[in-house]
Amino acid sequence: MPKKAARTGFKTGAKLILALVLVFSFSLVFETLPPASAQQAANGEIVVAQNGVLRGFNPFSPLQRLFGGKQRQRTQKPPPRQTQKRRAPARASGTPPKFQEVAKDPNAGIILVVGDRMARGVADGLEFIFAEKPQIRVEKITEDKAGFAGNNPPDFATQVLAKIRGDDVKAVVVMIGRRDLGRDFPGEVPVEFMTQEWTDAYRDKVEALVRVVRQEKKPIVWVGLPPTNAESVNADFTQLNTIFQSTSEDRRVRYVDIWDIFLTEDGSYSSFGPSVDGKNTRLRTNDRIGFTWPGYQKVAFFVDRELLRLLGGYGGLAFEGIEDDPNFIVLTGRTTSPEALLLGGEEDDGEIDPDSTAYRFFVKGDPLPPMPGRVDDPRIAVEGTSALEEGEVPSGS
Repeated sequence: MPKKAARTGFKTGAKLILALVLVFSFSLVFETLPPASAQQAANGEIVVAQNGVLRGFNPFSPLQRLFGGKQRQRTQKPPPRQTQKRRAPARASGTPPKFQEVAKDPNAGIILVVGDRMARGVADGLEFIFAEKPQIRVEKITEDKAGFAGNNPPDFATQVLAKIRGDDVKAVVVMIGRRDLGRDFPGEVPVEFMTQEWTDAYRDKVEALVRVVRQEKKPIVWVGLPPTNAESVNADFTQLNTIFQSTSEDRRVRYVDIWDIFLTEDGSYSSFGPSVDGKNTRLRTNDRIGFTWPGYQKVAFFVDRELLRLLGGYGGLAFEGIEDDPNFIVLTGRTTSPEALLLGGEEDDGEIDPDSTAYRFFVKGDPLPPMPGRVDDPRIAVEGTSALEEGEVPSGS
């Protein structure tokens, strides 16, 4: 045997012996350590799970290098990426879902909605209600972040007057006030918020808008502000609602009080409540002031109820100025009872006595009781017949 081959065989045997000694030594060490499981890797390497200071050390690496461990490891291809479906952008709170409207008649009457962001939400709710009514449509004069107070507020009264005189506006709906909180009226000396001078100036703005609508003989529905979860805001909203409600002395100005509608049975605030569908759902936004879409639907429902009372239904709408003319009596076209109005009060004011003669005559249609000597007294006809049968000539003939 050549010397070179002998030296090579000796080195190989020495390596094998050394590797076996190392394996035997490490096996003794591992017996004193916590048990660990060895697992066969997918690429053919022997891997021993380890803990502590020996983490990452493989005692079998000398054998792997000796018996072909230098072979290039197979690279595994990463799994293909799964394409994620794009989610549709979430609808902003308070915005309506997409819905179809029927084609409106060219001469459709207009419900004009005026105010701030809350008014725009009410207009959306009314559009949803009138979606299948071709004879009525909704238009807006709104500024999301503006009211009556502050620097350079919109001139709502002038805009409304121009709209009424230019189009067939049947009624005006107003909801405003949220953006007036904390805002002064401008001037050489600014009028501070919620001082007496401020409330007087604010009342003048409200009355100016109502006066413009009423001089054109159009009805107006004014929606009050809702309760919130903040006592300070509730106090300000209550003060503004008092101003709004004071303008409803006119028969054609209706104030819609929504305060109790958005409270629980015990009178406390809750962001949840029954929707128009009767389901318990979230009605208020996260700031606990604004409305979600179901909340605006609920406000629009009560506004629609007042519009029906004022306009008498949306089929032919109402005659202009009929309630301003005491000699004009509506006999058809109303969904409410005109007979109750003839008695001098609203149908739901609870002042009509159903046992009264007026109620029985005007509402129930019962005949009036006979009055002695009156032409409808049946006794006159009986007595006249008897006299003629006896040949007597009635007096005055």
